[in-house]
Parts: sequence; C-alpha cells; structure tokens
Amino acid sequence: MVVKALDEEIPGRSKEAQRKFIQYKKDNPEKLMLLHFNGNARDPNFDFDALHAEDWTYFVGTYSADFVSKNDTRIFVENTDAFRKADDIAIVPVADNGELIWHHAEQAKLLQVHKDESIMVKRGVFSSDTRSYQKGKAYIAAHVSQPAAAPGSKQALWRYNFSNTSNKDGMPERLAKNLIRYLGEGGMLSLFDGVEFDVLADVRGLNHPSRKTSIDYNFDGIASQLDKIAQQQYREGVKRFLTLLRIGMGESKLILADGNESNQQREFSILNGIESETWPSHWDPNVEQWSSGINRHLFWKKRSFLPSLNYIKIGKLPNKNGPSTAPSANLRRLRVAGALFTDSVISPAHRVNGRGGDKWPELTGGTRDYKNWLGKPSSEISYYSSDGSAPVNYTFVKGEKNISYKGSDIHIRKSKNKALKFSLTFELDKVSDLSLKFTAIAKSNLIDRASFISITPNNSKSQKNMTWADELPFTGHFYFKDIAKGKNTLTFETDAIELILNGIKLVKGAKLIYREFEGGVVIANPSRKKQKIALDKERALTPYFDKKQSQIIVPAKDALFLRKRTY
Repeated sequence: MVVKALDEEIPGRSKEAQRKFIQYKKDNPEKLMLLHFNGNARDPNFDFDALHAEDWTYFVGTYSADFVSKNDTRIFVENTDAFRKADDIAIVPVADNGELIWHHAEQAKLLQVHKDESIMVKRGVFSSDTRSYQKGKAYIAAHVSQPAAAPGSKQALWRYNFSNTSNKDGMPERLAKNLIRYLGEGGMLSLFDGVEFDVLADVRGLNHPSRKTSIDYNFDGIASQLDKIAQQQYREGVKRFLTLLRIGMGESKLILADGNESNQQREFSILNGIESETWPSHWDPNVEQWSSGINRHLFWKKRSFLPSLNYIKIGKLPNKNGPSTAPSANLRRLRVAGALFTDSVISPAHRVNGRGGDKWPELTGGTRDYKNWLGKPSSEISYYSSDGSAPVNYTFVKGEKNISYKGSDIHIRKSKNKALKFSLTFELDKVSDLSLKFTAIAKSNLIDRASFISITPNNSKSQKNMTWADELPFTGHFYFKDIAKGKNTLTFETDAIELILNGIKLVKGAKLIYREFEGGVVIANPSRKKQKIALDKERALTPYFDKKQSQIIVPAKDALFLRKRTY
C-alpha cells in the first residue's frame, strides 16, 4: 500500500488516515506500507515553521514604488507584470546595500492587480509579521506554485527550492529533519516501511508555463547567469536531502521516487527504486516508448540501493485536453507484461468494466484461485523475430572530432560547451520495424550519477526511446516501428561527458519478447501489427500450446498470458 497519511497536499487527511493505516500495519506487519509524499511542492499550512522563507521557489519580483506602512493593503510597485491574480507572495525587506533580508520576510496573498501599477494584498498571512518599508525597500515576489490539491481548497501548493543548499543548514536539511520527525524512530509513522516521493525532480527549469517572468533560484531578486548556476545546485540539494533522509531513517527503510521521465530521479545509490506512473512514460498513451520503460526499470533493478523495489501504476491515462481515460485492454496487458519482464510490482489503479484488479484476467489466470498462478520467473527475457531478421548496415555521420570507431564500437568524448549528439544513417529496402542493441558505458562529471542516452528515429519524437548508463556496462534494447523505406537516421543524445558503445547491432524485422514462469509464459508484441510465432522454430514455447498447433498469433501491441499445458 502506498498511502497519503500526511497533510502536505490535503489538509485534514492525516488524522483519520494515520489511525486507519497504522492499525492496519499493526494487524498485518508482513504487509508493505509506504507514505506517499509530494516531493515537489506542499500546502504551506503543513508544518509551516519547519521551513524558511527562502526554502520556497519564487519568480523574479519587483520593488515597492512608495512608502508602505505595516497596515497598508494597497502597495504601489515598479512592475505589476511580475504578478498574476491570486498569487501568494513574499514581501522582503531590502538592506541599504541592496541585500534581501529573507529571514524577515512576510507572507501575503495577492487579491487584485491594478492598472495604476498597484496591487491589493492581504498582509501577514501564516502568522508572519508585518512591517513598514521605505520606498524601494520592499522586494515583492510571487511564489512558484501549483493549484490546490484538496477538494474545495483555495490554497496553492508552494514549490520547494532545493537549490538553497548549505553544508550545515539549508532547505534539504530542514525538509529531511521534518520528515524524519514522522518516519524516524519514535515518529508517528515509524511503523511505515518507507516513503515514495511523488514528482521529485532531478532538476527544474528556469521558466514556468504560467508566465514570462523567469524563476529566481538564488533569491537575489535579479534574473541573471547566477540563476543558471543555482539551478544546477537543485539536483545537489535533492541528493543531499535524500542522503540525510537515508541516514536518519536507516538502511532498512525504503525510499522511492517517481522515475518515468528523464528529468525525474536518478539517485541510484540512495533510492531503492521508482514508481512509474502510466508506464512507460507519463505522456505515452499508445506505448510507443516501450523500450524506454524496459531499459529504465531493468537499470533500476540492477543499480538501486538494496533491497530493490520498483512498481508500475496501471491506471487511467492523463490527457492534456480533458479528463483521464482508461487504457484499452490490449495496452493494459502490454503494460502488465512490461512489469513482469522487469520484475516490477504492479499497482492496479483503475476498474475495468467495474471490476477491480483481482478480476483482471492477466493477473488472475481467469480463476478465483489465482494466487501465484504464473509462479516465479524461470528464465530471463527472450527475443523472437517473427518474420525473420536481417542485420542492417549503418554508417555514423562524420564531422564530430571527438568520435572514434572500431568495428561495432564507438567512443565519444564531449566537446567543450557542446551537447553530446551524434547520428547514424542506414537504408531499408521496405518499411520495416527495427531493433537496436548495444552495451553502454557512460562517464558523468558528477559522482555516482548515471547519464541518459536517447535515440530518435527520423526526428519522430513519439518514438524517442532512452536508457540510463553509468561506468558499469549496461545493455540496452531499442525497438522502433514502421521505419520508412530508403535512407533513415537514428539520432543519439546524451548528457554524459564520455560515452562508449560496444557491440552495436542494428536488425530489421519485428521482434516479440517472452519470459517463462513456473506455471506459464508471457509473450508481448510491441509492434503496430499482429505477429506470428512459428512453434517449430521457437521450441521453448511448445509446452504452452496444443501439439497440433504450428503457430501462434499475437495481436498488435498486446500480450498473451498462458498456462503451461498438461497432457
């Protein structure tokens, strides 16, 4: 169970939730229970005093254009473009040398923005002290926030600023201390087995979709190159926070975070694993990025802090233009297969035709006595070429000075101030699916940090697939659909400073994936077309079919879940 048991998103939720979940854990100590906690933002009403004013992220603000008394609710400012109606804002005293005195900041709510360069505010919210300010001596900045999560609530969630790092006292230290108070020894949630951080980013951008004003990561009131430097400290702050949490909670507790996007977590040496919402990627409803999901989960399985635990939430699919929608049955089965191929836990999160997860045929085998109907895995992943396979000759595009080649190996070093990006070209005699395989070693300029490698066929963003890579060899598999006849390009991109790819193999033709279990087999077809398996060629699968069968057809983007036959 992954449960919301603190009030950082939904005020008032914890009282009943804690009582219910803690009692359940006492009654069922063998069951796993994780706290679900927003790692990006929180309702400031939750433990407001645990953090400082500069621990939040703000947009670049503006200055007072007139004297402001401690009772004024209308403030004239230099630039009202810095605000949007209903912003939460901070009013910060300005020292004579121009320095912002954040530890004396007051919090306020913006009520109106007027055309005469003035704003109406509610002062001194969250019990902060109001004060008077001389002209130009009040700096006023809007919080970077997201809409309220609680039904009926108007309080936005304020975004954390992990860039506020310090060796002894900073935002990561304060947030870790805040959570250890609940999850550590003697805490009210100490019976929980750990925590899963929702939307905890590796790094955040300099801009926000809500406005043109940039984000002030170093909270100095100015948009400058210093914000870019501070932005890069964001990931250092996240790592420090997770490190302190690991020390405070101990090695026996689990720490997970969202990991189904490249800007999400890659702290493999600290985290036990990831949650993937809407696997393989949050905005991939049609499972075009199948390879990304497989590579990502297999890498976490190999590299995460032990014991490793990764899970895939299989629920309704997000929609940028409307309500979430349930996946089709075939794509649900394909996602379940992906979980089974990578030893990931499945979290059924929607009802299919009114039926819960205990009625999904692929999870039950179609019977009431469904516990362990497939049993433990008895093999690793196997690949089958349904229509035969043929190697494809390729050529790396010349021009990059720091690329060297040797047979099917390639060694790339990053040029100064230049992204590590390169391409290979190849030709096909007809439209075909394509498989790519290589073993990667990547070096980063940060300690204990994996790098991403993404590959895009013919600039098709929907088929852009990725893998993680680090200084230990890792073999990634990439599958692309309906690649055009004639000349084609695969474009590689990575944030590594040095990359070695060994044993590159490019093969045309459709490929199915299967894995055997004690009581059955799971076969997946990520192709856009139905595929056939000739049983005389793939004899490992014959125990699952009638002896008279010569072939099996696997529908497009679907998976079969089959029991071992008994004769």
